[in-house]
Amino acid sequence: MKILREIAEFIHRKDRFLITSHAGPDGDSLGTALALAEALDQLGKTVDVVNADPVPRMYESLPGIDRVIVSSEVKASYDALIVLECCNLERTGVEGLERFAAVNIDHHLKNDEFGELNWIDPKAAAVGEMIFLLFGELGVRITPEMASNLYVALLTDTGSFHFSNTTAETFRVAGELVSAGADPAQIAQTVLMNQPESRLRLLCRVLSSLEFDSSGRVAWLSLTQEMLEKTGSSADDSEGMVNYALSVEGVRVCAFFKQKRAQFYRVSLRSRGDEDVSEVAQHYGGGGHRNAAGMSLEGPFEEVRDRVLNRLTSLVS
Repeated sequence: MKILREIAEFIHRKDRFLITSHAGPDGDSLGTALALAEALDQLGKTVDVVNADPVPRMYESLPGIDRVIVSSEVKASYDALIVLECCNLERTGVEGLERFAAVNIDHHLKNDEFGELNWIDPKAAAVGEMIFLLFGELGVRITPEMASNLYVALLTDTGSFHFSNTTAETFRVAGELVSAGADPAQIAQTVLMNQPESRLRLLCRVLSSLEFDSSGRVAWLSLTQEMLEKTGSSADDSEGMVNYALSVEGVRVCAFFKQKRAQFYRVSLRSRGDEDVSEVAQHYGGGGHRNAAGMSLEGPFEEVRDRVLNRLTSLVS
């Protein structure tokens, strides 16, 4: 693949790298960034990993996680920037990135192709799946730590291999990662089955907000700052809760309204089959995949909710 060769050649020519990804890091962005950083270490490069937001609690045990620098601005100098899973530089939440020659690697449909090199593959289940291929082109050895981080990327971005983005290639790559030292049982236990009590108490409150439209095909959940305060939770404790609404029999699309501050909401969208929620997200300036997307909206809750639900209802009517 030509773009793989071009990116590998670019990496070999440069010495000092900055790796970043989207604000609100997840398993794919973190696992891929850490695995890529170790690969660049092998090549004798100097590497920093910077994220705008702190690491969610469920990913604090990822190999190499201590190397993640949390900062909203970069002042140091680098030869090159590698941006993972972002449609544009603004999505990173990090200022000062426009100074660097960028490699843009993403698997979302909508991307501004802002890099000197742009590798966009919407068919990939995760950016981790793409980076696995890059490692072959770079000629690096996949260590057990790298394999574990990439496996986390696949596991989380496919919803534990439940989502429709899961393909034969996804399982092939996952198999290679297990052969390289990733332990599926241990990773699942650490990432998915190690929940703090506060998360379960938050889940009870979020599930109590579950509502449906008259057809039963559209569902939604909501999370308020008051819920977080009363349960002693943090916002990252809500990761994955949107899927409970989609798991209800008959539901085709769902939304999760997460209050970030007064009259400001992060909205996560999910769907089954051919219902394309990325169209709804893009309409409001967001993005994502056909079955998983999101955006941010301002306004009173009822207004925000109705705007989104009107669009979701039109998908299934």
